[in-house]
Amino acid sequence: MTPNTNHYLSWIDVDNELHCEVLLPSKKKITIGRSEQADVEVLNTSVSRQHLELSWHDEGLQVKDLNSSYGTWIDSVKLPANEYKTLVADSEMKLGNLSMWYELRRDNESQEMFQTCFHPPTVNDEIELSSEFNDFRVKLLFLLQENFGDNTLNVQLIRSIDDELYQLINSQELRLKEQRILNSISHILNRSLTLSELLKTALNLVSKVLNAERGFVVIKDTNVDQHRILALRHFDQLNWNCNNKTTHDFSHALVEKCFDQNKILIIGDTELNEALDDINPVKQGGGRSVVVIPLVQENLVIGVIYLDNQQKSHNFNQQQIPFLTTFAAHTSIALHNTLLYKRAITDDLTQLFTRQHVDEVLAQEIIRAQRYQQPLSLLILDLDHFKRINDSYGHTTGDQVLQKFSAVIKQHVRECDLAGRFGGEEFIVILPDTDLVGAHAFAERIRKATAKMVIVKGNQNIKVTVSIGAASYQAQHEENALLLLEDADKALYQAKEQGRNRTVSYSGQHLN
Repeated sequence: MTPNTNHYLSWIDVDNELHCEVLLPSKKKITIGRSEQADVEVLNTSVSRQHLELSWHDEGLQVKDLNSSYGTWIDSVKLPANEYKTLVADSEMKLGNLSMWYELRRDNESQEMFQTCFHPPTVNDEIELSSEFNDFRVKLLFLLQENFGDNTLNVQLIRSIDDELYQLINSQELRLKEQRILNSISHILNRSLTLSELLKTALNLVSKVLNAERGFVVIKDTNVDQHRILALRHFDQLNWNCNNKTTHDFSHALVEKCFDQNKILIIGDTELNEALDDINPVKQGGGRSVVVIPLVQENLVIGVIYLDNQQKSHNFNQQQIPFLTTFAAHTSIALHNTLLYKRAITDDLTQLFTRQHVDEVLAQEIIRAQRYQQPLSLLILDLDHFKRINDSYGHTTGDQVLQKFSAVIKQHVRECDLAGRFGGEEFIVILPDTDLVGAHAFAERIRKATAKMVIVKGNQNIKVTVSIGAASYQAQHEENALLLLEDADKALYQAKEQGRNRTVSYSGQHLN
């Protein structure tokens, strides 16, 4: 019996989890959008509330853009609004900046796109030989009979030949599935992702493939010899502590060994490994089986993916190493590209975003605020009497002030906010979904924290203050970012005129 073919749509949403939807021909039309009213609801803010329609026609499954705000692309070609296009298997659809993949699968294939090839679902049905394998089997039996006589073809030999063929088919299918998974993972990781998104996505994908229950990604900053845990999966908040006298829910020693040796390390059963003495027992939160995977840049390990399974011993094994080696290579390449992009849009001194990147994001946020009627505010921050600090104490001290003030900003911004260096001692913060009252309160928190800053220079304590101008997007700004910047700049100028070390908000023609 030939398995039926099913239609699937897969995507990774803002939660960095893989989602999969079965597309049923019985439902003639299927809408996709950022709304509960859509048949397939997504969370990505670049997707319109009613973005896309899928419908079944004689030609197959067709797609139509419903005049969305940010458009739809099929295999990198933009789809004109309200025009139908037939989808082919393994197509990529891009809704705004959200990628979705359309694929066909048989009934006997898992609905989970990344169902582990190392822990396949139990299938009791007999394996059906393909026509090619069946032809090979018949020819082989014929050649044996022709060359060695009928007596050679006893039941046991035929059964042994069939068993070998079934094992070969099963092994081939697993390797093909493994390759499809690697190709899909590589495709996903090479999207335009932030560092945090990239590591969370890689961690979630490899966890699904290997049936890992928990995991994290730690990155090593070689310049300052510090470790940072940048992605977590089902672990409580972890702090990197290299005190070898304490035990943790994970093994510091194993991670450090992976950094030093640049190799995949597998612990089949921590309860039987006496050398691993820095991990808690399973009943106290430790993992039963563990694998660590190095991420490499220019022959130097800059990161490690740590995975464990608390329930099952030997969940990870040597059979998985070829897969993990290729996975680590794909992830390392994506990480390298992400770090290059991050370096290009980051100010070297302050580690805030550059003016160019701020301008690009501000333009996008204005479009979003305008279309979705959501508030958007902006702060321009200027350190008071900064030239006097440079002249009196030198540029090195001035750089220290800029770095410390940048750290204050970073401590206060939310994940959705964006902070950048506008030039010299001037900074900017973009506050999405924030009205002018909220922006003023936020600015005041930064101002007060800055006033508490102390820079020690010899036997002197240098005090620093900041003046801040706040403004909110107004309908009359339309899509002109410069008008919003000018409003915030007017407020900043007024803060300076009123004596500095204060926040002034611009509201229409009024400054307060």
